[in-house]
Amino acid sequence: MSQADTLRALDARAAGQWGLVTTAQAKLDGVQGVQLLRLERSGALESVGHGVYRLAASPSPEHLRIKVAWLRLDPGTPARDRRTDGPGSGVVSHTSACAVHGLGGRPHDPVELTVSSRRTTRDETVVLHRARTDAEDITVVDGLPVTTVPRTVVDLLEDRADAARTGAFLAEAAARGLVCVDDLAPRVAAFAGAYGLPAEASGAELLEFLCEQAGRPLPARKAGRPAARASGPGAASTPERKRPTIWEVAERAGVSHQTVSRFLKNDSGMKPATRARIERAVTELDYRPNLMARSMRTQQSHRITIVLPELSGFVPIPLLRGASAAAHEAGYMTDVVGLEGGESRRARSVLSLLEARQADGVLSLVPLGDLADRQGAGQRPVVVLGEYDDTLQSRGRLADGRPAEEILRHLADQGHRRFLHVAGSQDWASARNRRAVYVEAVERLGLESYGVVDGDWSVRSGYEAARDLPADSGVTAVLAANDYVALGVLRGFQDRGVRVPEQMSVFGWDDEEFTSYFSPSISTVHINKEEVGRRSMLSLLALLRGEPEPDTEVTDLFHLVPRGSSGPAPG
Repeated sequence: MSQADTLRALDARAAGQWGLVTTAQAKLDGVQGVQLLRLERSGALESVGHGVYRLAASPSPEHLRIKVAWLRLDPGTPARDRRTDGPGSGVVSHTSACAVHGLGGRPHDPVELTVSSRRTTRDETVVLHRARTDAEDITVVDGLPVTTVPRTVVDLLEDRADAARTGAFLAEAAARGLVCVDDLAPRVAAFAGAYGLPAEASGAELLEFLCEQAGRPLPARKAGRPAARASGPGAASTPERKRPTIWEVAERAGVSHQTVSRFLKNDSGMKPATRARIERAVTELDYRPNLMARSMRTQQSHRITIVLPELSGFVPIPLLRGASAAAHEAGYMTDVVGLEGGESRRARSVLSLLEARQADGVLSLVPLGDLADRQGAGQRPVVVLGEYDDTLQSRGRLADGRPAEEILRHLADQGHRRFLHVAGSQDWASARNRRAVYVEAVERLGLESYGVVDGDWSVRSGYEAARDLPADSGVTAVLAANDYVALGVLRGFQDRGVRVPEQMSVFGWDDEEFTSYFSPSISTVHINKEEVGRRSMLSLLALLRGEPEPDTEVTDLFHLVPRGSSGPAPG
């Protein structure tokens, strides 16, 4: 299976389960562990738990530890096919349920799950509780089956959880209308004695005691129902606590509501003292933006789509990582999509995404035809990164071949005079540019070239070039088209008994992760693709905000990384 097919299969598996995939699920598609390891080393996957990976192009989900632990309960079954009453079933419960419900939680808390049958775990950060969970005690939050707030309180009390902490959870849930004290009280009365209350104490008295221990007494209607449900002559008239507004935050912080809005959008130009006051007000009021209401009001999805062609064997993971990070910092989620067809068809698909408000803006890594020239296109939030063609072959800045001259100068300073270049496929502008700069720089610097070997970016082409180089060629340094070719060159010389770098220096290109771990480590050219992605996304964000386009030039796009495979020319 090619890398493209592997990534496509993993992407399909990860869809609907927060960008995560398990080793067991991958095996169902014929993806073996060694392939997962290679993808992890290349940066396409991130290991987030034993047997669980996150696709690097997907944003890190909230409550990641909880989701990983839940997936591991039944790693071979996709999230959408899980049942809450079958083998391997389980629900998020106890303090983990509190965290998912937004009622607190600490980073060091163990992940707590309730399972229906006896089982154990070797993971010391996970606690499994065995109990029956009825359907009415389970709700779904962000795709996770979670015990309801009332059932969570019952579970905590049955487990003799800390009174003050349980009281804090309860008080916050009651204040937000997530639990009805009247309905909950009969379910917890049996636990009063365990918390030092008289045996005859009621469930309502226990709940009051817990909240008092937390320093957060229940509202005055303690034993009554929420005001919104009350009716009749004797009904309680105390209104429920309303969601804090942006104006209340502004008043508490002593700023305008426009300033609070800038804070919520992560405005980097805000004074630290102002930011601190707003953060304190947000915390004290427990303010949470109503994203659904904001989306309805502004007709925005708060999502940005990054467009690739139909997935091929090459996916620019570092560039996607930089673009996604910039979007997330600005409060946007990102979706990476592969669009089939040529430029015109992709352009129509992009317009459909925008018109259906499935995305607020689009960053395309591939051409979109004449989209930018269409009527009104200047108002469309679309940025096309001009660094790749229809098939994601590098062009523009990323295809610049000038670092080849820097490599030659660096090696010439170490005494090398005769060189060999193992080129990449000449279908690629980057390969043509590196070859042209190599040929011109050798002549300009007064050096010698044994020749150029036509390669195809593969390890094999590098290996064969090294294997076939005559022993009397006089070559003391090889410039490889990329790191994979350099790897082949190194192995070819090693098999011939030629010592690197003592007898031969080798230089690669791209700074792939494996270059640091090969023996010897491979000298290479680092390309700051993450910064290219980040600045491209910043251009799109500026367009969305109606701001001037920022500078997209990356001054330190390339730099040499000399390592163990290069050194002084042999004496």
